[in-house]
Amino acid sequence: MAVSYYRILGVAPTAEHAELKKAYRELARRFHPDRNQGHPLAESRFRLISEAWSVLGETDDRRKYDQFGPVGLMRGRARPGVAGSVERLVTNLESFVDSRMKRTPKRGKDRRRQIQISLSQAVYGGEIGIDVVRREKCPDCSGLGCEPGTYYDPCHVCDGHGVVKSGNGLLAVTEECPFCGGLGKLAQSPCQSCGGVGERDVSRHVTLDIPAGVQTGRRLALRGYGEPGQSGGQDGDLFVELTVQPHPHYQRNGDDLTCILPIRLSEAVLGGQAAVPLLDSGAVTIRIPAGSQSGQTLRLRGRGGKRSNGSSGDLFVELRIETPVVDETKIRSVLASLDQLSKYPKRAALQEAIDTAKPDV
Repeated sequence: MAVSYYRILGVAPTAEHAELKKAYRELARRFHPDRNQGHPLAESRFRLISEAWSVLGETDDRRKYDQFGPVGLMRGRARPGVAGSVERLVTNLESFVDSRMKRTPKRGKDRRRQIQISLSQAVYGGEIGIDVVRREKCPDCSGLGCEPGTYYDPCHVCDGHGVVKSGNGLLAVTEECPFCGGLGKLAQSPCQSCGGVGERDVSRHVTLDIPAGVQTGRRLALRGYGEPGQSGGQDGDLFVELTVQPHPHYQRNGDDLTCILPIRLSEAVLGGQAAVPLLDSGAVTIRIPAGSQSGQTLRLRGRGGKRSNGSSGDLFVELRIETPVVDETKIRSVLASLDQLSKYPKRAALQEAIDTAKPDV
């Protein structure tokens, strides 16, 4: 512990036991985690206060601490001379490195999220609104970290400087104050909304631009909507991964689209016209050729998805003859008459191949 236990309790090294006990109780009551929920230093502050009292509240431990410092509490005896100096140097160097790392600006971590979009949005692009959570200045305390009408007190551990110094000469190290986190001040009454941090998570409705032609798995970045940065570092980003929902009538093949069009038997035989819904909006009327077969494909140029060069792919309309749902007792004679009037060349060719095939020996 680089910081003096006396400084943590806010008393002089000559303080009597009763004064130490009073200071401990007041600090423990003020900085108890239950009264400072949400503050990132709540638990560490209370731990520092308890640690200081556990040493200074015991006569024997306090005597060792006064004579030899923290080293005197190790293994129940002091380590004077070269060994003690080396150990203090190592401890101070560790504290120095840890303090520098805390003060170094650190970029916040990125967040990831998945959303579903329609096939139309994937093919033609557009805008979609999503709710995202972002770390922002607390609106209740205006980022000050204390309840309205209250103020800050200088940190009693670092005297409001935000840093503490330990050791002498080559062993001297200046580090961030562990009690105030380098702010140099302590809120008289921490803001209940943000726990005294001055920031809190706020939900925002933002617009996400979806480029035309995206596929499932494409990631889009919302800059600054990730985890908040530390020590002045940049906020992370939010990466939104897209999943394209299947469409009941359309399939996608690169920049081309395929629409499955059910047609009636009469349309397949005699031909006709049918409306095909377009993926973006509206519909287009196509001509069904007489004698169409199930699986036959018609091509509409330029009605597909957008390409990167500004042109568009094609729309393929696949015809599928739909078997009608009928009353068998009423349709049986009609179908029998239709079979007598109809020719089925593919079925006939298959039967001919069966009739002319040589039997296996």
